[in-house]
Amino acid sequence: MQNLKILLIGQPNVGKSSLLNSLVGPKVIVSNYPGTTVEVIRAKKIFDGTKIEFEDTPGIYSISDRSEEEKVTERALFESDIDGAIVIADAVSLERSLYLVFQVLEAKIPVIIALNFIESAEKKGIIIDYKKLSRLLRVPVIPINPLKKTGIKELIDAFLKLKEARRVTFTVKYDDDIERAIEEISSQVNGRLPKRFVSLRTLEEDEDYYGYLKDKNVIEKAKKNLKEHPKVAWDISINRYGTAAFIAEKITQLVHIDEESKSLEDKVDRILLHRVWGPVLTVIAFAIIFGILLYLGGWIEETLMGFVEGTILPNLDPGGGFFGMALKAGLTGLMAGVSIALPYVFLFYVIFTLIEDSGLLSRFVINAERFLRKLSLPGKAIIPLALGLGCTVPGASATRILSSEKERFYTASLFTAVPCSSRLAIIMGIVGHFGGKLLAVYVLASLVVAFLIFGYIMKKVMRIEKKPIFHELPELPTYRAPSIKNIITKSWIRMKSFVYVVIPFLIIGGIVYSGLDVLGITKVVVKPFSLITWWLGLPDVVVVPWLFSYLQKDLSSVMLFSVLGSRIAEVLTPIQIYTFGMATTLGIPCMIATGMIWKEFGAKKAIFLTLVSAAYGLLFAGVAFRIVSIFLNRSI
Repeated sequence: MQNLKILLIGQPNVGKSSLLNSLVGPKVIVSNYPGTTVEVIRAKKIFDGTKIEFEDTPGIYSISDRSEEEKVTERALFESDIDGAIVIADAVSLERSLYLVFQVLEAKIPVIIALNFIESAEKKGIIIDYKKLSRLLRVPVIPINPLKKTGIKELIDAFLKLKEARRVTFTVKYDDDIERAIEEISSQVNGRLPKRFVSLRTLEEDEDYYGYLKDKNVIEKAKKNLKEHPKVAWDISINRYGTAAFIAEKITQLVHIDEESKSLEDKVDRILLHRVWGPVLTVIAFAIIFGILLYLGGWIEETLMGFVEGTILPNLDPGGGFFGMALKAGLTGLMAGVSIALPYVFLFYVIFTLIEDSGLLSRFVINAERFLRKLSLPGKAIIPLALGLGCTVPGASATRILSSEKERFYTASLFTAVPCSSRLAIIMGIVGHFGGKLLAVYVLASLVVAFLIFGYIMKKVMRIEKKPIFHELPELPTYRAPSIKNIITKSWIRMKSFVYVVIPFLIIGGIVYSGLDVLGITKVVVKPFSLITWWLGLPDVVVVPWLFSYLQKDLSSVMLFSVLGSRIAEVLTPIQIYTFGMATTLGIPCMIATGMIWKEFGAKKAIFLTLVSAAYGLLFAGVAFRIVSIFLNRSI
């Protein structure tokens, strides 16, 4: 039986997951790419006696070696043993997709272009001659609609013939100086990769390809003759984009769309991207999202907590003695964690994926970036900050898209007050459930104030200058009806770390506290932190969940439950619940996030930011406690 390995590549939200589901169904394997934390989806299926393994790579706009996702796609394409690649192109933004196609063709990899969203393009008056595009690039171009199964049979026929595909395809031509530099470097290239491809990657300063050179000094020698190209990597990129625009124009016909027949999408964009109504609607949308988290998540938590307290805990009897008590504490921590944190984490990812796949998230990003001008943040900063709403770890990694080290670190510092899904679980599951919905809203409003103050301080300390930012944002995707199957799959992928990493921590945390309590050394542990609890106006024992929160934010909810039991609202006043929420949510969220910041910016900056953000969080929470106490006319 013949075996093939084919990669699916394309920009974010271009329909790769939908295509994979159409080809093989829901039976896929999700795993980390070797040596990374980036997850990929793999699937196998037999077509006409040929066993084909598909690998769905992370969505990228180009291979530029900036983010871990781009590195993973680059390694999968150019360093692993593959038979070809399907590039899923967006018919609405064809130029951007062609840029990625050119980079793959430069490596002499057999390519099939799957042209998606043809119907969306036609509604905008864009008619693409895909047969002419196929002749120009000398590769198969197949229009598809994965949801309707259109073009899937033709696509299968095309990749069954991949090994017979001709390797002589379209080549981007650069000016004479760059072409001479490519030839000069090519003379020193070793290895199985095409010499022209390696030469281009080294001219683009991708150090991963320097090892293919017999003499690395050839790069500097070649650049000496590039006086007209002081930024040769940039010029190569501009040349590719220009070629992509030229070809796109050649094969595209624009049809006039009457005002009356304009698509609903255009009409919606007029409202959502309006300078006044756009930001207002964005704020309303996020208010609705947090409302859903509060009420629907609260109902799920209440149901689960009622089941745990009324059915499981009364009948939980693992035996007496130290080990029995430790086991019971571990199981209690597990059930409390699942009841308190899981509803909000999973629900958040479902909602986040829904607005992402529908195309709404990109519109919200544009409206939000107008606000970022006040903090002198570059427009692209909204992307890592938006990712930080899910998890700070990929958010910190995504700062690589920014142009300078200073901008990257400035953006990363703002994660101090960006509530990730775990911190949202504290706000909704502890503050909202035990203190009331309105109290959770107060915490969210306080985080906005904390964000603005900390951003202003860091802006002054780092001397960040204001820049024009609107043009830096990526093109907007078209509106699409999200696939329920894709939403559930993506949500599961994103919250797998909670199941595989956080839940064991929940069990261990409960056991550790139980051991400290049984041995009678809890007071010894919390005593050195009594100044902190005094400042926050909290009982001394609450410092335990505050300390555990640095290991993983989800732990603080569970440890508070372990320390105070289910009668949290009876032990803590509403203002104390508010203060606990503020103290545990402000600051760099967890040890894993600190590790990522360490990796991205070095040990000194990671330690500095962790200590500064923790001190700021405690200071802000303590001041807020005193202000609110005065406002409520209560003594401290």
